[in-house]
Amino acid sequence: MKVRKILQFLSNLLAGLLFTAAFFILFASTFAASLLENLPVLESSMQKQFGSDFVVEQIAKESGLTKEEIIRICSENPVQEGCDQINNPEKFSSQAIEKIEKQISPYKSIMDKLKSVMFLLFILSLVFYFFGTMSVYGSCFKLSVNALTSTILGFIALASLPGALPGIIDQGFEIASQDLPAGISSLKEEIAIIMIEWLEEPIEELRSLFLYILIFSLLSSIIFYFLKKKLDKSNKKSP
Repeated sequence: MKVRKILQFLSNLLAGLLFTAAFFILFASTFAASLLENLPVLESSMQKQFGSDFVVEQIAKESGLTKEEIIRICSENPVQEGCDQINNPEKFSSQAIEKIEKQISPYKSIMDKLKSVMFLLFILSLVFYFFGTMSVYGSCFKLSVNALTSTILGFIALASLPGALPGIIDQGFEIASQDLPAGISSLKEEIAIIMIEWLEEPIEELRSLFLYILIFSLLSSIIFYFLKKKLDKSNKKSP
């Protein structure tokens, strides 16, 4: 009996780990795909925040020249340092977007390849939960509770994301700093606005996904709990 209980415990533990891994893959792949799909919003926000007027203003602060003088110099000598940023601000935002996309794309490709692994992990977790409970209803109940717990933790992670925004900003600046206008390192507020606009839709998609999973897992947990209890009662009554 002790050996059986130990094996059941190990089986349930392994099932929980497998399900958690599968849930993480679902979370990461959805988020990475949303970030890539939302890159046009990032580019538009960068062009809005760091357009020609912004570049002229930054150069004026550093050089001591007036905005009119800078515009006149760049019109007369377009190859002057900094003038390309003024005349073609879209070029630099596009280059920054390309760099960011290159940084994210490999992770999305990995996550896409892991989707088949994710489904396998879900199935294996259900199988090991069955070995741990020796009951179909019991295994489905444990799977539903695990999904409910993972979803709640996912909501907590999303809620803590704004607090991690400074680190995300620093990483984004490190990737794109060479293609952004001079003096940008001091403009954390503008960068924060860009990042918030970029992350808004992916975060909302994850919230919607978690909400659906939360409702489904909560209902299934209740249903399978009563089915399991009913089956246990019937087994106790049977000789």
